[in-house]
Amino acid sequence: MKKTIYFLTVTLIIVSACNSEVSVEETNKNLSKIFENNCETVIAYETAFCQENIDYEKFYSDKAIIKGTILGDKDSMYVADRKVAHQELWQKYDFSMPPLNPLPGVNPETKKMDGSVRNYFDITITLTENGNSVTIPMYNSFDFDDEGKIIFLQYYGDFTSAFLSLDE
Repeated sequence: MKKTIYFLTVTLIIVSACNSEVSVEETNKNLSKIFENNCETVIAYETAFCQENIDYEKFYSDKAIIKGTILGDKDSMYVADRKVAHQELWQKYDFSMPPLNPLPGVNPETKKMDGSVRNYFDITITLTENGNSVTIPMYNSFDFDDEGKIIFLQYYGDFTSAFLSLDE
């Protein structure tokens, strides 16, 4: 009887361990798929930005917050602010960038992949009035809601100096 109980206990432990591995594997597959979908969103968004034709409702959550590094901008912007800022920029400048190579972001507490997307790239800004251009390095960080829409966007690049150099 003791051998049977021992055998059943060991079998239960092995089965539990196998099931948790499958669960972890499924979670990783789901996170990878979420990340891939979010990468597609980021690439489509950045392409739309350069084409000056963004469908904000398609890309952004209603609760999205945007933080950037342009001197004089609000600390946090909302989608409505972003629309106005883009319209003002597009009237004066054209933007282009090479194909993006998005990287996975991680949860700050767990340090595990969480579906967020990071980008390092160069962006070229051209003053449409005279065709002068400047290229600056950029870093973008995108977080998404459960529907795959941007809920938080941070962008870092020296836009202020770029604009000043082009406007001289």
